[in-house]
Amino acid sequence: MRVAEEVALPDHRGVPRSGGAPHRVRSGWPVWTVLVGAVAAVAFWVVHDALIDDSYITLSYARNLAFHGHWGLIGGEVSNSATAPLNVLVLAAFTAVLRQPVVALGVVFVLANIALALLLRAAARSSGLPGWTGPLGALLVAGNPLVLSTVGLEMTLASALLGLLLLASVRGGPVLFGVAAGLLALTRLDLAVFVLVVLIGRPGLWRGWWRWLLTAAAIALPWFTFSWFYFGSAVPDTLVIKQLQRSWGDWDFSNGLGLYHEVFPTAVVVSLIPPLLGLVCLPVLCALRAFRRVVRLWPWALLGLGGVAHYYLYTLLGVPPYHWYYAPSLIGLSLLLAGVLGAVRREVSLLLGCGLLVAQAWFAAAHGMPWREAAIATNWASAADYARIGTEVGRQLGAGTVSSPGEIGTIAYFCDCAVVDGFSDRGYLPDQLRQRLAAASPPVRALLELNYRNFTPEPPRPITYTLRREPGAGAWTIASTWAGESHLVLEPRER
Repeated sequence: MRVAEEVALPDHRGVPRSGGAPHRVRSGWPVWTVLVGAVAAVAFWVVHDALIDDSYITLSYARNLAFHGHWGLIGGEVSNSATAPLNVLVLAAFTAVLRQPVVALGVVFVLANIALALLLRAAARSSGLPGWTGPLGALLVAGNPLVLSTVGLEMTLASALLGLLLLASVRGGPVLFGVAAGLLALTRLDLAVFVLVVLIGRPGLWRGWWRWLLTAAAIALPWFTFSWFYFGSAVPDTLVIKQLQRSWGDWDFSNGLGLYHEVFPTAVVVSLIPPLLGLVCLPVLCALRAFRRVVRLWPWALLGLGGVAHYYLYTLLGVPPYHWYYAPSLIGLSLLLAGVLGAVRREVSLLLGCGLLVAQAWFAAAHGMPWREAAIATNWASAADYARIGTEVGRQLGAGTVSSPGEIGTIAYFCDCAVVDGFSDRGYLPDQLRQRLAAASPPVRALLELNYRNFTPEPPRPITYTLRREPGAGAWTIASTWAGESHLVLEPRER
């Protein structure tokens, strides 16, 4: 049943009027909520067997925290390689209740997409846009092949929080803005780029700067303070680990999408169409910002600008082109496109929006139902291959310790044993930190030294077995679209 609600229509500046009798507008938000939830549930079913290796790192953290109160990738070793602490905490809370980490992930995925739809819908209403703009934006994000290839990481949660940031930008509420800023910082520090762009683009927020600053600090500082003293690092160790990797030969973040297009052409094209359309709209909105019919879209444009700024930041860092690094930019620009579609003629917007959604649904079905491999992934093996091998390694290993072959997440999750590398054993961190400090500029070096001021190095765990990847087929054959066929070998470590 459709529910009627009262909304204030915007004035000539695109700002909702505070006086006068409100107009009664028919709204179908319960129907939209059920629809988005149903689509998200189907999407998770499609991808649940094709989670990438890094997703299982997150699931291992969540399982260990939920069942054992332990923060680490493997039991018995405290680690700090979870890039998104808030994502781990949320997944652990649901895992503690549901007892199955993958089921918990599915519930969080559905709820986050519903939250995104409702937040975007509220932002659209406050901007004078039709309510269906919110569900459309949420579906464009949820069905994006690249974003679906990050399920298990923090991008689904981040998209919902970007919706919260948009709502705070539209309404100009400093406390709500502080909540969004604090939660985004706990999700991933680089998402603060979006917060900074909104602050620059919405100077009215500075009038209540102390309110949003105190709110954000109250949310984020307790965890960072705890992490600084307990782990010896306020930020995750992946800040050091990933920056040491730099590039993959001639490919880094700046040109990595070209590499993915060579291997996964259809997935990349379908993923990039909505954000590229948003990117085309962005300079037009910036140029026409002074016009009253365009000013209501300015908060949506700021999300697009945040996506561009995020892309530029990662280009400057020169990090490897891991596909999930592109997700924030794609999400920000796709949400901008949703806002633009809500502002143009209904027939045109619905035709284009439905066309984009149909393209995403077509690709998801064509890739297999359910997926056996993520649409875009750089793993050497499918999740099923690693699950099978991890289970067998766990049976053979017993109480021993095995070195990771280079991809640790899925094997460690299904092995439930001591698989070690720099992500699970902080004994490897001192050497990595020394390398990073040697290459850092003086300001960055000073920040890193401050961050690791409380870190106490310990020797790495003794290794009894080595798990090694070799080309061609073998006893434990693995294969992927990205890496072709190879095999893993387990052998005792020479003493």
